[in-house]
Amino acid sequence: MTTESTLNLMKKTRKKNSGPELRQDLVSGDWILFAPKRTYSLSRGSAIRKQSRKTCPFEDPRRAGGGKIIASYPEGELINWRVQVIPNKSPAVQISRKIARQRGKGHLRHIEGYGHHEVVITRDHNNNFVRLSEEDANLLFHVLKDRYQAIAHDKNTDFISIFHNWGPKTGASVYHPHYQILSLPVVPPMNQRSLLNSRRYNREYHQCAHCAEIKLAQKSKIRIIHEDELAIAFIPYAPKEPFEFRVSPKAHSPFFEKSTEYEIHSMIKALQFALRHLENKIAGVNYNFYFHTAPVKERSRHAYYHWHIQVVPRLNITAGFELTTGMEINPIFPEEAVSVLKH
Repeated sequence: MTTESTLNLMKKTRKKNSGPELRQDLVSGDWILFAPKRTYSLSRGSAIRKQSRKTCPFEDPRRAGGGKIIASYPEGELINWRVQVIPNKSPAVQISRKIARQRGKGHLRHIEGYGHHEVVITRDHNNNFVRLSEEDANLLFHVLKDRYQAIAHDKNTDFISIFHNWGPKTGASVYHPHYQILSLPVVPPMNQRSLLNSRRYNREYHQCAHCAEIKLAQKSKIRIIHEDELAIAFIPYAPKEPFEFRVSPKAHSPFFEKSTEYEIHSMIKALQFALRHLENKIAGVNYNFYFHTAPVKERSRHAYYHWHIQVVPRLNITAGFELTTGMEINPIFPEEAVSVLKH
């Protein structure tokens, strides 16, 4: 679908008298300003341009990884491989046998940046996640799960981030589809806030905030993109970005790495379905998706959490208001966004 036809569809689905509205996200506690009359464009000069295989560094993962391959799948296969894992050539953190310790006094504190930074590469140069076969998509998630479990054994691992950048506006410098895993000796602020709000909700209402959100989406019936017995893709009540959505296992589960093969299969199906609709409606759309899962340490303290995958299309521009308030402006109500994606 062209950008123009998508915009026309948005105009048809938009309520004539819909005015600005502030909504609070159930999990993060963030307030989002919905401004439907705000001037908006789905085109930000972000078209995804293919890169030649001849100049693609990931056609030879061993070379891209500085001569090292961390893992190859099918297991041990180096010639007919489908997924390979290599060290990031410009790692944000470094592996160390030493223990990262918080140092400093008063307000000036620091901790060594010890951790792992890996790149997971799928074989086909042009098949992004949406275009992966069922077999390869399942293999990819199996690899992510394997690497998560391996990195979790490092004493410097408090938190593991798994993410995918698709398109130049997302931070992707290489066209060839790839995924990244980055571990840290601390829990990042955004994730800490999500954990704290989830814990607060659990104490106050005696239920999981994410399970509650899923039930609210099911009750509304108009914010669901895809649903089967084990997984659901839906737009939350207060998304920060236009067409942002979540994919979640329906059964309560704090830890991605403890998911069953059946749950993962359903999660993949829901994620591919929703991304396919997103790509069909917005030509050349750039997006990130990332995993939210409970931290590695003190696991018994995070039983209230619920792992999920967040998909964030990169359509908005962060400007003065967002920088000065920390509050995002979303020009599209979630109900409208779903109607466009499913139309």
